[in-house]
Amino acid sequence: MFMNYRSFFSPVLGMVALLLIGCVEEYTLDTNSTTESDIVIQGRILSGDKSIIYVTRTQPLNSKESTESILNAQITIIGQNGYKSELAEFNIEKDCYIIDTEDLQDNTLYALQVEVENETYQSEFLSLLATPEIDNINYKERNDGISIHVSTHNDNDASRYYMWSYEEDWEFHAALNILGLPGIPVFNKKTYPDLVPGGSKNPYLYCWKHAESSNIFIYSTEQLDENTVKDIELIRIPVDDIRISYIYSILVKQWSLNEKAFNYYRTLEKMTEESSGLFTPMPSEIKGNITCISSPSKKAHGFVLASEITTKRVFIYENQFEQIHSEYDYECIWKTPDDSRPTWYFDWVQAIQGNGAIAITTDGDLLGKDYLYNTLYSRECVDCREVEGSTKKRPDFWPNDHE
Repeated sequence: MFMNYRSFFSPVLGMVALLLIGCVEEYTLDTNSTTESDIVIQGRILSGDKSIIYVTRTQPLNSKESTESILNAQITIIGQNGYKSELAEFNIEKDCYIIDTEDLQDNTLYALQVEVENETYQSEFLSLLATPEIDNINYKERNDGISIHVSTHNDNDASRYYMWSYEEDWEFHAALNILGLPGIPVFNKKTYPDLVPGGSKNPYLYCWKHAESSNIFIYSTEQLDENTVKDIELIRIPVDDIRISYIYSILVKQWSLNEKAFNYYRTLEKMTEESSGLFTPMPSEIKGNITCISSPSKKAHGFVLASEITTKRVFIYENQFEQIHSEYDYECIWKTPDDSRPTWYFDWVQAIQGNGAIAITTDGDLLGKDYLYNTLYSRECVDCREVEGSTKKRPDFWPNDHE
């Protein structure tokens, strides 16, 4: 199941949330809308990981416009023990601020401080909640693909509220191995400088991609006898998705919430499920734990949580499935010759040079012909780098040595 940045909860987690209504305290919301554009600060102070902060502006609840991040904010994390982090750096790709907070201590309180537009905003001071280990990440094969689930438990009742996000990595292959096709490949040497006809190594066969969940998931065991979370679904992947065509890996991140944080995100989910995502745009009516300390009468919006983080990674292999059949969304054979006459690859030199396509010169005897037979393949079919967002850099944690 895919999580859209503007939908916050998936249909399945939406159903889970419905089961939790009885354990969520109702907020009395100030529904007086505002025409002002106020600052919104959302953040996660995470011990053992990098903390993430979003700084945006309020918009009406029914707004369909996307909210742009404010890029000139000065952001630090401060501790009651005198700790002060380095300034957060804005990550353009992730559209958020990031601070390295792996060295936070669990015996002090921390707050987020943001200086923006000549004002200083600060969260309340928060203790780092202990987070249990993830017990298991498992997948279930379905007729339409696979679903991935997380389980955990806590032997004590330090927290009965949980939150998750995830990161995905997967290896995929070009639809066709240039060096595995019968015949001699003819190609633009400027485009494929490392390809050697007749060689055994194809540098354009293996690629990788990375993605991160654009939303988060929450769950409460408050009304359960045991503080145990079992098989909460995080994602569904269709049966023909390239992500599970060879090797797929998911890193699940888990952290604890206090009751106030859980209620905040549940209320936010209720108010934004029809209009926006978790961090953009932000309805101005929801009360958080941010104040403007430089101008106490100025409105401040958003919420910051603090927690230890635990993670778990698993690998899933294509040969573990019975029904997976990933497909490519393009035609591989870009042009084929007229069978009624001999065709030489020289006829296609211009095409090869113009769009990087590759001609395969094949011995006609293999095809029942008495002449050389050429087929022109598109780059998407023979070069994995043509897939948007792909990289040739194999992740450090990958279980094979493909290049």
